[in-house]
Parts: sequence; C-alpha cells; structure tokens
Amino acid sequence: MRNHVMTLGASVLVSFAFGLIAAAPMGSEAKDWTSRLSVLDPARPLEYFELGEEVADAAATDEQRAIARRLFGIAGRIDPEGLGASAALALATLTTDLRAADRLRAAAAMLGDGITRPGGAADRTTVDPLTALEISEAFGGFRTGRTSKLRQLVDDPIRLRLLKTWDASLPGGVKWLAEQSRRSSRSRPDLAEDEILAMLRIEAGLLQGNQRTWSSMLDLDGDEPLLEIRVDRIDEMLLDGELLPYWRDGRWVATPRG
Repeated sequence: MRNHVMTLGASVLVSFAFGLIAAAPMGSEAKDWTSRLSVLDPARPLEYFELGEEVADAAATDEQRAIARRLFGIAGRIDPEGLGASAALALATLTTDLRAADRLRAAAAMLGDGITRPGGAADRTTVDPLTALEISEAFGGFRTGRTSKLRQLVDDPIRLRLLKTWDASLPGGVKWLAEQSRRSSRSRPDLAEDEILAMLRIEAGLLQGNQRTWSSMLDLDGDEPLLEIRVDRIDEMLLDGELLPYWRDGRWVATPRG
C-alpha cells in the first residue's frame, strides 16, 4: 500500500552530506570514536542516538557525518516507537537534498503519530519553524555539553516564556535548565533516559509543526510532485540495508562476536 504525503515546506534545517554508510571499514577519522562505538549494544538504543548527536556535532568530514547517520539510523530501526521520529528528523538535518529531507520529515510525522505533547502545550502554542529549530539545536547542544545556544534561549524573555510551556516535562524544569546553561565546562549533563526522551519528544513535536498526523498531510503543495512514502518501508529510509548494530574491528556487524 502506498501513501502519498505532501512536502512539509521549505527546509530550514542545517544540512550537510546525504546517504547512509555502508557496512565497510572506516578510515582514520573514525578512530576517535572507536572505544565509544565498540560498547554500543542494541539493548540500549538511546546510546546510539546520543552518540550520533555527539559525532554530528563534531563532524568535520563526510566519513564522520556518515557515522552519525548510521548511529541515528540504527537507533530508529531498533526503537521505532521511542526514537523513530527523532532519528528521521536528525537524518533530515544531515542532507543537502531538500526532497530527501522532506521525505524524512514526512516519515517522522508518520512515526510520530503517537507522540504525547506535554500538557496539550503544542495545541495551545504556535511555534514558527525557525524557533522550533533553535530550540531543537539548543536542546541537542545541551545534551552534548554545549550550552551557548541554550543560554541564548533562556536569556530571551520571549523564548523563555515558550520554554516554560513545557516546564513540567523538561528535566529539572526551566529553572534547572537555565542554571545548567551557565556551566562553563564542556561536559554532558547527567540525564536519565526518560529525561532525554522527554526532550526528544518535545523537539519532534516542534519540528513537525502543525501537522498532527500523516493523514492530515494528504494534499498538494503547489506544483511540487507529491512525496511518496511507503509505510512498510520507512525503516529503510532510516537505515538502508541490513541492520548491523555492533561495531567490531573497524566495521559494522550483525553479532557481538563479529
């Protein structure tokens, strides 16, 4: 069964290189991440997503960006209900292909149909795409130890009021986040898994804009051709090919023993 989904508007996300890394050895650029990659386990899918954020943040080469894409893809494939939407949105930020980015955001909307929007806040508050992106980048930076964008958010009275909309769902509340934004050292905050997932749910809801379900997007978008998303193949959009979740001896493999 095929479902046609309209494009979700012009891309406002920062973009880099597109594609998913093949299950082949990586070069010297991957060495800095070897120890972290080798302890990843599919029983802990959130760790793939977290490391993907760190690698994407520090990436200086196409190969490093490919590592980030694979980490996001694995996280989304292993835990589609919890991380599928966030993984698709993260992958959309790593492509220069606007059409591909729109398809990934459409897939995120479909995967995110079950996202719980805290306290009905998303129904009461309209957030423009640029602000949604700023909040997502600030949250992502905070999780990887960079606090400058979060500090800019809490120092802006308008954006601070917006953040307070999710005060009950944010880890420690807005007051705690504001305090954390003043940290000078670049170190990852001590967040529990449910706290990280709460932030990701807010980001996914914001970046999906006013589209609540994929079925609400069945429409034309000007003269652009309709996006075609196969529901039964969304997992391939997140990670093309076989799911190889273990990093051993410089390559991705299917079992922990390689």
